[in-house]
Amino acid sequence: MGFLLGAFGKQMAGSNYRSLQAKLMKIQSRARKATRDVQRMNDMIDRQAKSYKNYLTMQSQMAQQAMSQSLMQNTHLIDYMNGSVDLQNMTEDQRKAYTDASTAYQQGMTQAQATLSATTAYNQQQIEDYVQNLKDCMLEPLKDEEELLQSEKDSLESQLAIAKQDYESCKQMEQDGAKMLKPDYTGGGQ
Repeated sequence: MGFLLGAFGKQMAGSNYRSLQAKLMKIQSRARKATRDVQRMNDMIDRQAKSYKNYLTMQSQMAQQAMSQSLMQNTHLIDYMNGSVDLQNMTEDQRKAYTDASTAYQQGMTQAQATLSATTAYNQQQIEDYVQNLKDCMLEPLKDEEELLQSEKDSLESQLAIAKQDYESCKQMEQDGAKMLKPDYTGGGQ
């Protein structure tokens, strides 16, 4: 009886083991795909964030140059810079006008840079909030799927270990049963 139970159990346990192996292979494949999807999405979001930050930096530099040019024209400092006024042979009034223009330019640039820094910081925060929102909306579902697949994989691996033990136990039961069925020809003949 142990032989039949062992043989039938071995067959069922082997079938279960192979079925679990097939499921595990599918889950592993899906898990690898989910991991790649998470990485691709993360890379895409990071590239987009970097692009936005580079654009913001470029806009900030262009605004600073435009402010500098505008202040030079408004303070007439540009007249001194482009050579239309001889800096070596200035009169006292021209020297005072140059100093006033220089001071006005410096003050204007300080104020403009403070405003630009505040605007840039605000825009930087807006970009970071947008990127975080993107990650929450697009990346989190992929990460959730990846975690779910990982837990399924872990569960299947433990089921597989149990199925292998069942198979080995049934195989041993079959072998023990076969030994018991084997006739003993070692009779002591009297």
